[in-house]
Amino acid sequence: MGKSRFEAFSDGVMAIILTIMVLELKVPKQPTLGALAELWPIYLAYAIAFGNVLANWIAHHHLFAQVDRIDARILLVNGALLFFMSLVPFALDYGSEFHWREPLPAAFYGAVMVAVCLGFAALRAAVARSQPALAAAQRAQVRASLVMAGIYLLGTAAALLFPLFSLLFYAVVPLARALTAPQYRGAPASGPDR
Repeated sequence: MGKSRFEAFSDGVMAIILTIMVLELKVPKQPTLGALAELWPIYLAYAIAFGNVLANWIAHHHLFAQVDRIDARILLVNGALLFFMSLVPFALDYGSEFHWREPLPAAFYGAVMVAVCLGFAALRAAVARSQPALAAAQRAQVRASLVMAGIYLLGTAAALLFPLFSLLFYAVVPLARALTAPQYRGAPASGPDR
């Protein structure tokens, strides 16, 4: 598969994911500020999920700006990553249905995000294997993805006891990525797509 077709498909799937998420936002039952305020966990969870999907899209873009060719392994692992990402709107809606106050729905969102992080780690490993020039940098990014998966795993565990509190764990990853990654800070990113 050509690189441009691969990137267009991935971008399209992620754009659809973001669109589905916004369409699932709940409208208050009454036109009052109080009714709107009651839904704050839903809006906070949406902002966190949007940040997570956006961070993954940006990372995906920067990763494939450096890749010369797409092999079968990269194609399959990317498909798995997109599958896990496509579960984010469902997981978000499931948690929101119960206002992030029930353990299972809140933990399910965390489990989906663990899978997304592991999928991205596997994608970076596939790129490292396919493109030796990128191997060292991608191994470091695989470790970072595993740390993020660990943070989501902590949030998943917290959700079983304190569902609403788990949102704090889920917010850490997109915030940390925004504060630490060069492409988010405006610093030059490595590779041809600076």
